[in-house]
Amino acid sequence: MMLCWILILSILRFLKAEETDIYAQEGGTVTLPRDSHEKAVVNTEKVYVNWYSGPEKTPVISRNPQAGIQQGKDKARFSMLPDFSVQISPVHESDFGLFRCEQHIFTETYTKTYRLRRVTVSSPQAVMVGDSLSLRCELETGQFSDTAIVNWTPPENSKCNIIKRGSGGYNTVSNVPVCASGVWTCTVKYNKREVKATTAVYVIDLAAPSDPIYTSVSNSTSVNIPCSLSDDIPWDLLRDRLLGGNWSFSPLSNANQQPKEFLTLHINSTIKWIATKAGQDKPNALQQRELKDKDLSIIKPVSEAIRGEYTCALNFKDRTFSKKIKVEVLQVTSTAIRSPLIEGQRVNLSCSLGHNTTHEVKWRRPSGSTHPLLSSSPHSAFLSFLVRMEDKGKWTCELWDGQKFLTFSEIFLRIEKAPVDIWLWVAISSGIVVFILLLVVIIKAIRKHKQMLMYRRRKTRFCCCKNPNETGFYKT
Repeated sequence: MMLCWILILSILRFLKAEETDIYAQEGGTVTLPRDSHEKAVVNTEKVYVNWYSGPEKTPVISRNPQAGIQQGKDKARFSMLPDFSVQISPVHESDFGLFRCEQHIFTETYTKTYRLRRVTVSSPQAVMVGDSLSLRCELETGQFSDTAIVNWTPPENSKCNIIKRGSGGYNTVSNVPVCASGVWTCTVKYNKREVKATTAVYVIDLAAPSDPIYTSVSNSTSVNIPCSLSDDIPWDLLRDRLLGGNWSFSPLSNANQQPKEFLTLHINSTIKWIATKAGQDKPNALQQRELKDKDLSIIKPVSEAIRGEYTCALNFKDRTFSKKIKVEVLQVTSTAIRSPLIEGQRVNLSCSLGHNTTHEVKWRRPSGSTHPLLSSSPHSAFLSFLVRMEDKGKWTCELWDGQKFLTFSEIFLRIEKAPVDIWLWVAISSGIVVFILLLVVIIKAIRKHKQMLMYRRRKTRFCCCKNPNETGFYKT
């Protein structure tokens, strides 16, 4: 009896020694190589190959020189390579264990046993920008676990400087930058083989444009105000850490006014923006929607009222992220009270953001217009002129920042010739005015003449004596 036990243990030790460890990550891909013997190399086309999983007696995949490749019940995951090695993709939890390869060449049988062992890496994790990131890559204890070389590699095409600390499968990255987000790879080198295990790292931060958004009422009916997570982070990774979020607005016309919150983040089975009481006052002025990706942006209809600074914020347990986005609305206004304008009427056009700006303004007049004020450069933001029929059409004001085009706004001038009855009234009115002026002149002339006559009558008359003997003057 004792001899039997010793024999069994010896056989087990022998089988154990014949096993070869192969490492793989659950969910990854692994190749179990066929052990090539001299006879198998020479007589490749005549080799029968059977791959078995664990104690199963039915091959998971096999090769028969006459029938070709035959797959077992789990044929979707097992495939045979040209050299009759077997590839498993994806690797399931149940795959970790023994695999046996049997080769039949003529009357001889060769058996090779492999033990599929696990490479375990850190689960996908979300880390806030500037915090520390810890990565772990461990090998299941086996033949090569002590001699394997393990190294972590940051995401591909990462152009930022990522400083790693640690050794082996344990690494720490301090002050994590946004560009550390992506797929991190743990490379394990053992027994002249190599296996790669990966995990996802998401860096939490907000992304929004630093430059103002320029739009106008005439060229757009709505404007997208962008704000997003810096990475496409699954909301399930954020839900436990996220306390809330909001959108607030402060108008440019009143810089001292406290920002008003008009959207708040509703966190439940679904995560979505909902309007606050202030936001519900203008239900058409914002977009309420469910958040299914990293996009946190909102859409608002364009009007002068949306000029201002918008703040997008997310509140976490240990930090708040916020971004400010400035929205500028360009508008062309006219002083004309009535439309259409009458030829010869003066009109004033103004192109403005609602406040002083250093940006350059360029006017585009209708093709038939020869307006003289547009020959100078740079153009003035204000135009004043007497309209003519050739000025009829679309007047466009463009806003430029150096060589960069920002936005444009348009206004359409409708101009008509003065109707005949108006000219008739103008002629009659002019005649009446001239007649009244002549009448006034005549009356004044008559009055002046009468005044002269009265003055002459009241004057005392003297005569000179005709008698030369008398001297002096006397009254008559």
